[in-house]
Amino acid sequence: MAPEKERQRKFGFIGLEPGVNPIHMWVLVYAAFVSIALAIFDAFGTPYVLSESIGVPLEKQGNVVGRLNVYTEIVLLMVFTPFGVLSDRIGRRAIYAGGFICLGISYALFPLAGSVSELALIRVIYSLGLAGVTGMLATVIADYVIPEHRGRMVGMTGLLNGLGIVVSALFLAKLPSVFVGQGYDNYTAGQYTLFIVAGLCGLSALIVGRGLKSGAPATVGERPGARESYKAAFTAARDNPQLAVAYASAFVARGDLVIVGTFLVLWGKVAAVEGGMETAAALEAGRIPFVIAQAAALIGAVVAVFVIDRFHRMSALAGCMGLAAVAYTMLLFVDDPLDKANIPFFVLLGFGQIAAFLGSTTLIGKEAPANNRGAVVGAFSVAGAMGILIMSGVGGSIFDSIDPRAPFILLGLMNLVVMLSAIYVRIKSPPLAAFHRVLRSTSV
Repeated sequence: MAPEKERQRKFGFIGLEPGVNPIHMWVLVYAAFVSIALAIFDAFGTPYVLSESIGVPLEKQGNVVGRLNVYTEIVLLMVFTPFGVLSDRIGRRAIYAGGFICLGISYALFPLAGSVSELALIRVIYSLGLAGVTGMLATVIADYVIPEHRGRMVGMTGLLNGLGIVVSALFLAKLPSVFVGQGYDNYTAGQYTLFIVAGLCGLSALIVGRGLKSGAPATVGERPGARESYKAAFTAARDNPQLAVAYASAFVARGDLVIVGTFLVLWGKVAAVEGGMETAAALEAGRIPFVIAQAAALIGAVVAVFVIDRFHRMSALAGCMGLAAVAYTMLLFVDDPLDKANIPFFVLLGFGQIAAFLGSTTLIGKEAPANNRGAVVGAFSVAGAMGILIMSGVGGSIFDSIDPRAPFILLGLMNLVVMLSAIYVRIKSPPLAAFHRVLRSTSV
């Protein structure tokens, strides 16, 4: 009787898997609040370091930021799946805590970089942290929440992600101007800010390292070996069109977050500097479009909590990607990102960004098998890293050479392609159960 009672345990309106208690969920809530906010602080820190520590000319920063993101994604491609496989064996919390530690070390080193090459080396450490934090967040959600309620939890996570990003943008990104107002020079102000963020990463490592569920995750059936895990993670999409679309959605949706976090902040900063502001003031003014988009994403995440679970996962993904496609391409009509008349475009952008992210994450939570979940989610993250790699490299180039809006238009077209793929698979694919049987057979 005890196991049955445990299966009925809930965290608010979210049903929990056996062995998961409310303490684990509260720690997950905290992790969801801080993970993405701390992981994408490089969107604020990197432009600051390029201007104040390294002295990269403004007209070249788009290309440099794009190249740095490419280097980051190359490292992510190498470690996402190994981290997932390792987490299936030693547990999620060790990888999660280690990710926060690496983020903290990298942020502490950021202001010490004297060249783009040195900054690129520091971002290797940042990349390890990014892989650990973002990969484990999606995996822990799938571990802790019963399948029929994962859409609710993904929506709640999106809300927490967005709230954390808004708090980061409103308060942490404002710290350089606060320190400058107290009499510090621009370089010292940025250095102190990054040290504070590094300290928050260390605190987060301690919390998730002590508060998440210990040990390797419970599985259904026999856990495959490492070699079989790699094989199953990358070949399962061949037999399961649903999983193939999930990987494709990661390719685009993870790029959404980076494009918005990197190029929207940079676009705002460039516009502010061209308007005559100094670096600290420009960064504060340039973050406004990003804050507006993330505030809108909070509302979108709340709606998603109640909507996603009511639809077939593939139908939900098609709708989410369609909304994102419209949101990104509409930025073609924005000339000045700091003009208040353009606020509705950034509100729509926030809706589209969070929709793509939540639709993608919910689908992989459904498709990843319990006995190989870490590896499959790792492969999902690899697909996302590949998308970020390509879109960062291309986006940085076209940001400088064509127009600051060009990366967003490119991303809108890619969202459209995934939407059409999801519609096709939704109409043509056989029942999911058959594919799950095939997937399990390749994993043991």
